[in-house]
Amino acid sequence: MTSIGLEAKMEAAAAEVAGLLDKVFATDAERAEGWQKLNESMRYSLLQEGAKRFRPTLSLLTADALGVDRSAVLPFACAVECVHTYSLIHDDLPSMDNDDFRRGKPTNHKKFDEATAILAGDALLTDAFGIVAEAYVEVPEAAVRSILELSRAAGSQGMVGGQAIDLAAKKTNFDFEDLRLLHLLKTGALIRVASVGAAIVAGASEEQIEDLSDYASSLGLAFQVADDILDYSQERPESGSYCALLGPEKTRELLHELTDEALEAIIDWDDRAEPLRELAQFNLHRTR
Repeated sequence: MTSIGLEAKMEAAAAEVAGLLDKVFATDAERAEGWQKLNESMRYSLLQEGAKRFRPTLSLLTADALGVDRSAVLPFACAVECVHTYSLIHDDLPSMDNDDFRRGKPTNHKKFDEATAILAGDALLTDAFGIVAEAYVEVPEAAVRSILELSRAAGSQGMVGGQAIDLAAKKTNFDFEDLRLLHLLKTGALIRVASVGAAIVAGASEEQIEDLSDYASSLGLAFQVADDILDYSQERPESGSYCALLGPEKTRELLHELTDEALEAIIDWDDRAEPLRELAQFNLHRTR
């Protein structure tokens, strides 16, 4: 498969996810004004053009690798995107990163107001678990296990815990292991669960789930390392980044090592996993 083929698959996956999210969070002119404002705020961030949708795309490519129809994992993929979008809305708030723009557009609290942005994030996080529960109610074991994995990835043992560590990092000096833990939680956990959760609802074997966990864990760290390289400025190196800690050359070496680890985890998989391999290579060479 060529890189063009992978990009086409990623675009198709992003469109599938956006299509279902548009239905799940449809507008309703008959609802109360406050509800409509909340829904508009949620849709503003959730359906924004330019979103890479890396995580839900990983879910759908996992289905491809398992030989399962994408429709089987699409609700879980959408739930992951809801959690990711909630995190972006809250990260941008004045009490967190205090950002005015995201993807070239006003951040949610700037477009609407801070209270609405907080509620939009709260709703997206909460609704994510409802999407999974409703979609997989007929396979309760898979539903419970995938919800458990998603909650761990999103909560204090995952993304939120990583954000707390990140806030503390601004006041202290981190070594490599500290930084690795930070990104395993803040970025890596949700990328890992995008693949592992999809595998669970797709009925994968325990061996397949373990392989995908190893693959996506390495890919999650590689994704953050690639971001650090893309964001690196020699004049103003960002503290708490791999480039600031290791230097840009050592950081590129780390990115290659993590990519190799991800590929090694699925080395015995057949050609259906080729998009997963290409996704790791795509991250290795991405420019945005």
